[in-house]
Amino acid sequence: MRTGSIAGQHQHDMMIDVSHDELAYQQFVQTYLAEMNGRLLQGMKPIVDAEGTPGTIKQVTDQRRRYLKHPYGQMWSSLRRIGREFTCEAVGPSVERQLPELIEKARKYRGSNRKIGSLQLDPSVKAPRYNTEIEIHCKPGGYHTELTEDDVFAGAEYDRTTYLNTSGRLGPLQDMLGKDVAHWIKRMYPDLKPKRILEMGCTIGQSTIGWADAFPDAEIHAIDVAAPCLRYGHARAEALGRRIHFSQQDAEKTSFPDNHFDIVTSHAMIHETATQALHNIFAESLRILKPGGVMAHNDGAPFRDLTPLGRVVPDWDTHYNAEPFITKMRGSDLAEWAFAAGWPKGSVRSAYTSETSAASKGNQIGGAGYVIVGRK
Repeated sequence: MRTGSIAGQHQHDMMIDVSHDELAYQQFVQTYLAEMNGRLLQGMKPIVDAEGTPGTIKQVTDQRRRYLKHPYGQMWSSLRRIGREFTCEAVGPSVERQLPELIEKARKYRGSNRKIGSLQLDPSVKAPRYNTEIEIHCKPGGYHTELTEDDVFAGAEYDRTTYLNTSGRLGPLQDMLGKDVAHWIKRMYPDLKPKRILEMGCTIGQSTIGWADAFPDAEIHAIDVAAPCLRYGHARAEALGRRIHFSQQDAEKTSFPDNHFDIVTSHAMIHETATQALHNIFAESLRILKPGGVMAHNDGAPFRDLTPLGRVVPDWDTHYNAEPFITKMRGSDLAEWAFAAGWPKGSVRSAYTSETSAASKGNQIGGAGYVIVGRK
């Protein structure tokens, strides 16, 4: 017996189907993770608040170490690590069982005479070492690994595991981050009428859909280094009727010409990026933007803007969720990094996309509400 979607996730044509037992397991994991990131995390508040309000990277790291010496902190940390491993354990078998069918569907979307977007893969593009030497999010093999010809496993798994990890708070299509930033850009730059928009590090293009909906007349591009995610993302966008042009490229050095895009964006990408690579991405964003174009990289808020409790999870992720760049990224002034990469002084700033997001210090959902924005 097959069932439908899980807890409100949109059941598009590329989405995995699940048996009764698979659904039950995935619903358990979703509830478990919600407890880890909600009620049980809040239980640390008395411990955290008693430690004061650190600000520097060293202070945040020292504070996290003190938390994990406390019995409650040790319990929470152990259970959260187990939860991170649960997601792939719960979803992977469902994807593996349907992988041949998913691959065939993706092939048909690529070969269809009715396709509205496009997909360009480049086997010469390799995932950078800072990706290949770790398994980001504790996902076995990472998101770039090819398991078979025309593989879509990592993309199909990501579509469901991300929904579980965020408890569906990114919306039925998981496009909330793109939608949020796109509408903020509309409000802040009403004179900007974009003809071309690029999302870097798109994974399966879930945030890209938010941009496609916000700017239906623009040409929407999305790049990533992970071919399994791009194949799935292209088929997903086609199934959802969104015109998006996917290509396999490294955000540090793309194949696009100078002065090509009106908007260059990313969502929850830069915290997975090594320091020098991020400098290169800022420089590349500047190169491919048209004069007057806008860069808007969306990610987690800096430590300086978070509550003591809000600092726990990102620093924990740095050390226990295979995301080694988060703490440095959140403890640094990214505008200064952009200036060092060639952006003129004063042209880049950090901002929040709404009063609600600015007030929600410690929001852990990807990078909801926070952007590094610059205008060329």
